[in-house]
Amino acid sequence: MVPVRQDKRPQELRLLAKAAKDGKVVQRILGIALILDGRGRSEAASLVGLDPQNLARAVQHYNADGIAGLKDRTSPGRPPKLTPEQSAELKRMILAGPEDRDNGCPEYKVRHIVELVKDKWGICISAETARTRLHAMNLVPLVCRPRHHEADPVAQAAFKANFPEVLAKIKSDHPEAKHIEVWVQDESRVGQKGKVGRRWAEKGSNPTTVVHGGFKSVWLFGAFCAERDVGAALVAESVSTAAMNAHLAIIAQTVLPHNHAAVVVDGAGFHAQSNELVVPANMTLVTLPAHSPELNPAEGVWKFLKNGELMHRLYRTVNEIIGRCCSAWNSLVHEIGRIRSLCSYPWLMGNRHPYDYILQAFLGIVSFIPCQRWVETSSVKLLILLLSVS
Repeated sequence: MVPVRQDKRPQELRLLAKAAKDGKVVQRILGIALILDGRGRSEAASLVGLDPQNLARAVQHYNADGIAGLKDRTSPGRPPKLTPEQSAELKRMILAGPEDRDNGCPEYKVRHIVELVKDKWGICISAETARTRLHAMNLVPLVCRPRHHEADPVAQAAFKANFPEVLAKIKSDHPEAKHIEVWVQDESRVGQKGKVGRRWAEKGSNPTTVVHGGFKSVWLFGAFCAERDVGAALVAESVSTAAMNAHLAIIAQTVLPHNHAAVVVDGAGFHAQSNELVVPANMTLVTLPAHSPELNPAEGVWKFLKNGELMHRLYRTVNEIIGRCCSAWNSLVHEIGRIRSLCSYPWLMGNRHPYDYILQAFLGIVSFIPCQRWVETSSVKLLILLLSVS
């Protein structure tokens, strides 16, 4: 029988057990204290709820390392088959994607990664091991954002880099403005062919949702100012320059007095390219590079709405679609901080600090009032949802 080290008295061990947070460590300390009190090993193990062999092992660890030796030790397990260098090379290859996307697999699946490791290094790993290594490399399968084949990455980078100069030019052209508000504008179609998203369900099940599959739809025009955490929108049955003019007028009413708005828009034909477009005096349009929706934060707002309030909806009439758009928009603008969270692109915000507006919103100085009214403009029926700032 291995004797117990005598550097601590039973009472000291009980005080240490009282301070310990791990239940297993507490059991082992109390068992050793009982042994030092003169109890038998089997009796001490029974009193603290341990197996005699576990208590004997705890005594050995206590003799060797003291109290620290009573903590559970993590097994190192089997060493990984891939070296750190091979793991780094595998991660680089996975991020680069397949070399022959046209004739081979378009994207790597787990089975392709298993084959890749075998062909590259002659190492056989299971699919589960491949998944474990992928998670260890901080790699997860994500949904890709579409990118137009004619998009120009150089032009996009130049636009972001030169955006502060564009704002400075607008400021110099409008010295009467106290501040330049940065807005982003876009429109999205909402209709019977709605978004099908995720829902909670039991593993192995195949949940379904009812969809209409018809062709009725409306267009939700939206503009967002991340700095002020506000937005302005309208719903139109079709896109046109008249609808864009009405939306610009709404944005102009939402801009604070004595401020000027720099509104970022895409290059659609009924936007900046239209000769019939009426731009209010307190606003300047800034056109994005061609085929660059990823530069517009409004795309993230549409994704948020279509994966939330507008998801899994059954629309029978256009009025139902309009009503749901109204409800979704009101929910969005009443959630303080949501627009700022979705639209605060670093290159768009620059050195701006919206904290004054946050403080004003919480103190009630800025109030958000959603309003609705109908407007008839050149046979286009518009439902306007105006987010006003008082």
